[in-house]
Amino acid sequence: MSNIEFTVNGILCSVGCEVSSTLMLVDYIRHHLELRGTKYMCREAGCGACNVSVIKTPGGPELSVNSCVVPVASCDGWKIKTIESIGNKKDGYHSIQKAVAKCNGTQCGYCTPGWVMAMYSLLQNNTEMTMLEIEKSFGGNICRCTGYRTILQAFKQYAKDSPTSISDIEDLHICEKSDQQCCKKNCDESDWCLVANNVGSTTKELTLKDGVKWFTVTQISDIFEILLVEGTDSYMLAAGNTSKVPYPITTPFSVIIDISGVSELKGYTLDQNLVVGAGNTLTEFMEILEKASTEEGFEYLVKFTEHMEYLGHKTLRNIATIGGNLMMKNKNVAFASDLYLLFEIVGAQVTVKSQEYGTETVTMHEFILLKMVGKVLVNILLPPLSEDYKIVTFKIMQRAQAVHATLNAGFNYKLSNDNVVREAKIVYGALTTASTRATETEKYLIGKPLFTNETLQGALTVLDSDLVVVENPPEPSAEYRKHLALCLFYKGLLSLCPTATLQPRYRSGAIKIHDSRPVSEATQTYETNNKLYPLTEPLPKHEALIQCSGEAMYSDDLPSLPHEVFASFVLSTVAVGEIISIDPTKALEVDGVIAFYSAKDIPGLNSFTPDDLPLYAKAEEVLCSGRVCYYEQPIGIIVAEDQITADTAAKLVKATYKNVKNPVVNIKEAIKDASRNTLYTSADATETGTDVTKVISGTNSGDGQYHFTMETLVCVTNPTEEGLEIHTATQWTNGVQLMVSRALGIEKNRVDVHVRRVGGAYGLKISRSTQVAVACSLVTYKLNRPCRILQSLATNMKAMGKRLPYLAKYEVAVNSSGTVQYTNLNMYEDNGYKVNEDFYGLSLDAINNCYKSTNLTYKCYNTVTDTHKNTWCRAPGTMEFIANTELIMERIAYELELDPVSVRLANVDTTRYKDVIEVYETLKKKADYETRRAEVNTFNATNRWRKRGLRFSFLRWTPISAGITGATVSINQGDATVTIVHGGVEMGQGINTKAMQICAHLLKISMDKIQVKATNTIAFTNQFVTGGSVASENVSAAVGAACETLLSRLEAVKATMEGSPTFEQVVKQAFDTNVDLKAHGLRSASTFEPYDVFGATLAEVEIDVLTGEHEILRVDLIEDVGTSVNPEIDIGQIEGAFVMGLGYWTCEQLVYNSTSGQLLTTRAWNYFVPQARDIPQKMNIHLRPKSYSNDTAFGSKCVGEPPLCMSIALVLAIIEATAAARKESGYGATDIFNISAPFTPEKISLSTKTAIKELLYN
Repeated sequence: MSNIEFTVNGILCSVGCEVSSTLMLVDYIRHHLELRGTKYMCREAGCGACNVSVIKTPGGPELSVNSCVVPVASCDGWKIKTIESIGNKKDGYHSIQKAVAKCNGTQCGYCTPGWVMAMYSLLQNNTEMTMLEIEKSFGGNICRCTGYRTILQAFKQYAKDSPTSISDIEDLHICEKSDQQCCKKNCDESDWCLVANNVGSTTKELTLKDGVKWFTVTQISDIFEILLVEGTDSYMLAAGNTSKVPYPITTPFSVIIDISGVSELKGYTLDQNLVVGAGNTLTEFMEILEKASTEEGFEYLVKFTEHMEYLGHKTLRNIATIGGNLMMKNKNVAFASDLYLLFEIVGAQVTVKSQEYGTETVTMHEFILLKMVGKVLVNILLPPLSEDYKIVTFKIMQRAQAVHATLNAGFNYKLSNDNVVREAKIVYGALTTASTRATETEKYLIGKPLFTNETLQGALTVLDSDLVVVENPPEPSAEYRKHLALCLFYKGLLSLCPTATLQPRYRSGAIKIHDSRPVSEATQTYETNNKLYPLTEPLPKHEALIQCSGEAMYSDDLPSLPHEVFASFVLSTVAVGEIISIDPTKALEVDGVIAFYSAKDIPGLNSFTPDDLPLYAKAEEVLCSGRVCYYEQPIGIIVAEDQITADTAAKLVKATYKNVKNPVVNIKEAIKDASRNTLYTSADATETGTDVTKVISGTNSGDGQYHFTMETLVCVTNPTEEGLEIHTATQWTNGVQLMVSRALGIEKNRVDVHVRRVGGAYGLKISRSTQVAVACSLVTYKLNRPCRILQSLATNMKAMGKRLPYLAKYEVAVNSSGTVQYTNLNMYEDNGYKVNEDFYGLSLDAINNCYKSTNLTYKCYNTVTDTHKNTWCRAPGTMEFIANTELIMERIAYELELDPVSVRLANVDTTRYKDVIEVYETLKKKADYETRRAEVNTFNATNRWRKRGLRFSFLRWTPISAGITGATVSINQGDATVTIVHGGVEMGQGINTKAMQICAHLLKISMDKIQVKATNTIAFTNQFVTGGSVASENVSAAVGAACETLLSRLEAVKATMEGSPTFEQVVKQAFDTNVDLKAHGLRSASTFEPYDVFGATLAEVEIDVLTGEHEILRVDLIEDVGTSVNPEIDIGQIEGAFVMGLGYWTCEQLVYNSTSGQLLTTRAWNYFVPQARDIPQKMNIHLRPKSYSNDTAFGSKCVGEPPLCMSIALVLAIIEATAAARKESGYGATDIFNISAPFTPEKISLSTKTAIKELLYN
């Protein structure tokens, strides 16, 4: 019995019976090897945080893989590189790491190692990529902070067509034989590579820690021999292991056979058919397709390659196999397999082998009905097709890249010379629980001329009856998918129709909107004052390089502690009810499970929120004590020896309930029940007009939004001689310290909280992280052992609150010029099951945005639903209020047929907010609005199936501060270096870098002499939340105050010295004369000086009327950030916030089961945040010149949240484009305003009101 052997960063590793089948490579790297640079988040190959570089076979290519889906037992013979090996402090940094840091491509930095490894692996195989090719290569990577522009800017420098090319591309792939650089193309040693790929033909057998028998085989016959002995009751053939992405494995297998090394399943042959091994990875398959497409009869394979660019993402395709994809289709017929679709439309067949039946060749349809137990899928046979066959395929998704199909479709027509249909195949995926072949439509088309309106409309009529579509939440509605299927049929025909036949206005309907997207570009303009440098200097973040190398430490990067345990929440399985009992028996029987705790085990207060601090009013239970308030509410804690065991065992705990009721999960339903709505505040208009031309009423609404922090909620607790040491990802150290002390019933000074940095927060980690910290601390308190909670993305999304859904009902009266006479507004915000955090208190000032408020009568209600308690999320409340005002202004313009800008200008409060007009005028000129307005009008007039919108939005945003924030600045005797400790939390906003800049500026020293230490409650207790966009300003002010104190002391010392002593000499003299070289600065709410942030945005969007997809063509944005302390950091904040808003308004959708109350979108598989190909094609950011806040803030203003509010401009542009399409179909625009965000392809498409009868050629 041999172990599995592989190398990590050149070091030989060997695993055997001590590891389980569920141990993934990422966990082995982090917890066994203690290489913490490799991160994790989604654990299903959807975020890229876990990327590592591997060579699977001697001589093979070096590729990036998602280590979170790779069982460590499957790594036999692999050469693995992690981020630590390509560049670090000791050995020097790789050029990629330096490029990302220089371009300010990191913010929180948690995702950065994964990005760097993806790019590093890309360059090992191809150094001749274009900028566009590079930009398309990162569908597997997510960044929630930066908005992607800066990362892409760094990477595109490696392109052959880059204007700023990096020439010293390091560490090209080294050939295993020749020891020379190898590009893997036209290689003279390729014969050796092929031989090397087949090295080793022995079977390995291991019985792993969890009892699973793991086999590694090299021949098909080995598989059958194993099954003959082990049986076929519980086994799995594993190659890439990516099937766990769409279908998570919940029941363990007794036998796993790793077939990734079976050479008979690899490669291809070309005789009459193209025969492709089922064991080829999708990357290898695409390479095969590219080669084979040059052969006669196989030219159609170019279409396959194009389609496969949208199948998963590059990193996933490096390990996912053809056979694995098809087997998912075989086991789950509803799976919208793109490969099945492609193979079916060309009449491909597959070869299947079994011990009992030998070799069988079956059609694709026969294959999905075939029972594959005891059988092996060997290869796929692709037939040659003449040029008479015309193939078109589509994949419509919820974003531009790397998600499964909302609907996929394939069409193959054999046409005569006069375009009469001889054969037809029409195949759809994702319509029903089975694949759909439109056989009746196929029959209808035979013998008919394809490109006549009569044939087209007749076929659509038949197809409408042919298609069976079923609801399948959380997927888009059956209505949309059926409409989309009909439109794709039409769209495919448009792409084939002769130009002379096609009406020119219809031609753009043939274009796939994302395929035509060019490489993105951006500009940034701002003013600095080099006389003040490093103040106002555009610098990368101080931590950028160590973030790029994985050396930056996050809470879970703390090395493993002796005797540590892991914990996981047990979640309720009803939404509304009462717990009768909780039975952990089955969970406690699992090997490695240590304990179970429930609410009764909490010695003190069962709460993680204070009821006696600003912004909080009530206690929220850590663990449900009896009354369940929402589906998947934490009701207990399982403790185990590792996180996987804890997570698995937690699902085995059984609770029984009584008085179970159906939940209310939608704010639209909740507002109908008076008992669920509480008036927070109201006000009456003080001045109304009587010049009323029209009264307009309507609603604006938006769903929730998950924060999607790349670092999930994590905590590490360790018993100390005083009490507890807590390392946690939090924005509020005082909240954690206070609530842990109360929950455990111990003094607050016995609890020490430490935070070096957090990997993204956006409000989630203000209070929700405290729940995790209290739970983790409870385990340590009970067991006197260190505890670690690494909460999964799924648990985060199920159990934790999100942005508040909102609904605004309004009635607005206007005169003929659009000037508002009065507005009656009822605002409802969905708090979830409890009203606690004071959202209105921080956001109410934004209710009128920059417009007159004297004519506004409003009532603000807190609404409760039977969902998780919703919480702070970037620009909480202010985004909703500002969006509401902008939508109302837009609605007025449509109702009166006025220019939307003129309506805004007529209603601006020029007494208080006139600056917004100046900001708008500046942007209008910079963005060349007049020219572009005419171009959009022309485009819409000349295109029926693509429409554009070009719209402004205005912004006034006023920050509010609370509590205290402190900083200590210490000058060290001996070398006069400076140490800063402050009460804020670095979470990507550059708080540490700005503190260093201000300190260096005031003390007139180099930033190299300054270090910022981690935040903790030992140095700073009672600190307020790092949030609200004011933390950087507060820390800057506190650091400034401390520096001024030190300067005063040093000036007194300097006055006693002769000549012009250096800073170092003055410090030495101060120390020698017993002067205190440490000073404290404080910024409190009482010293905060208010100001307004102004902004304007111009967004241009194009929609595909037939599919509802969109592209953001251009965004021009100007924000008033005052005198920026660091323009590079501030621009990064603007871009990141705007793209987060882009996600909220266009693609991030939370879907609940209305009967059970269960949230259905809890994974990267079905919750879609924006990616690199979703951002504006062109984004121009301008910082308002000649703006200044106050001396205490060094002239700066807050940055991080206002841009998210400005993203409403995207919706306004989408509305204009949709309205243009509706007008063509004879409908007005006003119904669009009742759509609830997000504006997904489904909502856009159905809102266009396009009728099937309108689908014509001419």
